[in-house]
Amino acid sequence: MRPPRCNFVFLFLTLLSFGVHSSARAQDQATSGESQSYGYEVSFSGDVQGDLLSLIEESSRLKQLKDKLPSSLAALKRRVREDSEGFDKVLRSEGYYDNTISYDVDESQRPINIVYEIKTGPQFYLNSFRIIFKSGKQIPSALNNANIGISTGVVARSEVVVEAKNRAIVVLADHGYPDAKLADQDVVVDFATQKMDVTLVLDEGPRLVVGNLEFEGLKDVDANYLQQLSQWKAGILYNAKIIDELRRKYLRTGLFEAVRMKPLDTTNAARDGTYVTPITMIFVEREHKSVGLGASFSTSEGAGTQFFWENRNTFGQGEKLRADLTVAEIRQQLKLGFNKPNYLRNNQSLNANINIKHEDTDAYEEKSVSAFVGIDRKWGQHWTVGGGLELELSEIQDEDDTESYAFASIPLSARYDSTNDLLDPTTGFRFGVTATPYYGLTAASPEFFKTEIDGSTYYSILDDDRLVFATRGKIGLLAGDSSSDIPATKRFYAGGGGSIRGYEHQTVGPLNSSDDPVGGRSLVEFGAEARVRVTEDIGLVPFIEGGNVYDSAVPDFFENFQWGAGLGLRYYTAIGPIRLDVAVPLNRRKDIDDAWQFYVSIGQAF
Repeated sequence: MRPPRCNFVFLFLTLLSFGVHSSARAQDQATSGESQSYGYEVSFSGDVQGDLLSLIEESSRLKQLKDKLPSSLAALKRRVREDSEGFDKVLRSEGYYDNTISYDVDESQRPINIVYEIKTGPQFYLNSFRIIFKSGKQIPSALNNANIGISTGVVARSEVVVEAKNRAIVVLADHGYPDAKLADQDVVVDFATQKMDVTLVLDEGPRLVVGNLEFEGLKDVDANYLQQLSQWKAGILYNAKIIDELRRKYLRTGLFEAVRMKPLDTTNAARDGTYVTPITMIFVEREHKSVGLGASFSTSEGAGTQFFWENRNTFGQGEKLRADLTVAEIRQQLKLGFNKPNYLRNNQSLNANINIKHEDTDAYEEKSVSAFVGIDRKWGQHWTVGGGLELELSEIQDEDDTESYAFASIPLSARYDSTNDLLDPTTGFRFGVTATPYYGLTAASPEFFKTEIDGSTYYSILDDDRLVFATRGKIGLLAGDSSSDIPATKRFYAGGGGSIRGYEHQTVGPLNSSDDPVGGRSLVEFGAEARVRVTEDIGLVPFIEGGNVYDSAVPDFFENFQWGAGLGLRYYTAIGPIRLDVAVPLNRRKDIDDAWQFYVSIGQAF
């Protein structure tokens, strides 16, 4: 039989535990009651108001810790004193150096009443601002008040002085002094005149001249290519802007995950002269080969899949070799493309491709092979101009007959792009013009001239791009023979996911007796979207689009547009938004247009 003393032990422990918990609860209640007795309210009097009062309140520890009451009266008064000192710093930072701050703590009230009386006094102004070198040397002429964004006569805010100091360091880094730093500053406040004089003493460090450009970390990328791309000039003063732009230029090639400059070794620099130092860039290369798979679907064009393989550094100088294969209901296509950047000169690219295609739509069936070679050149910050030569052989079957064609064409283009993103732009403008003369190489191949003009704008209306308004437009013109003499594949068509949503592929415009599209010699399109970001990942896009295709060489703007409207859903991913659009034809044609269409793809519609 178990000894009964075990039950007594258990009872004793239970009572002890109860006593401990009861004691703890009592202590917590006492502490809570004690803290509650030091609840407080804060108010302000005097001449502080508006934005200045807001700054005062935002800096107040009493306000910030309102939900965490002090444990004693001494702790509360400590907060009051700390706030008084903090308010003085805020006032001085806004140019009020002759302020007075007093406070009253009324302990007889519950909650305790704390009243600050703040008198700002006059606002002080900057009388002079000087910069000198610690060494006594003459400062560069670029280090003037205009370049550092400061002028006399402005309110003597501390932020103005700090920003001017920071800009001075940046200016020196762009004029041979990358190690410059603040050594001392002398601030004199004259209470009689209410003015302030500031003198910054800078330790400029050694004056650096750049030597050779060197590289570390390269594996597959050719160093000679990076030298050509840099347009490096040794023997000039160190300039931080040039170094940073060079780093960004290397990153824009897409060949590197990271590019940084190796820290400069200036330990042996002579303080009384210039110091020549090599500049070493350290690289981390990206994986240069990749494969990808994409898919799309629309009720008018059916399902489609896209495969690609790409090598972005084929011969060590950023050459891009890419193969694209499209397998879809209406199109099967293989395209081999080659791009050599900075061909013969920087910002100029050599492009070449071979394209094998079979396309079967209600308008025509095409079997073709083409080859293109051309050059694109960057012009300024946003423009790209290009031209080339293309040869094309095709067999085309339309409503009338099956015909073989052979063309030589010279596509010329100019494009402007100031947008901030390729797949999901929120600001900026795009504009493009393509003009292509076609020369027939056989008797059955006519000669004609095709021009396309398109543009789009993007405007962010709300903060964080939560509402973006986007519009687009397109005009197409064909000069030459009649529509029936021009190959069906070269005519203009409208309708579908990349054109006027709500209508079947290519069905907007002239139709034959079977209601199949025949295309035309001119085209007009317009579209507008409101891109609403509901959450971080989800967006809604109401849209409207319209346009028409005309048999005449010039659009007939008096002929009615076909309009379509709808609502889109966007799921935002790291590679761009996934798009689902549902659209209806607003002026639906009987026995021609379906009641609705939907489209699934990647990227915005335009």
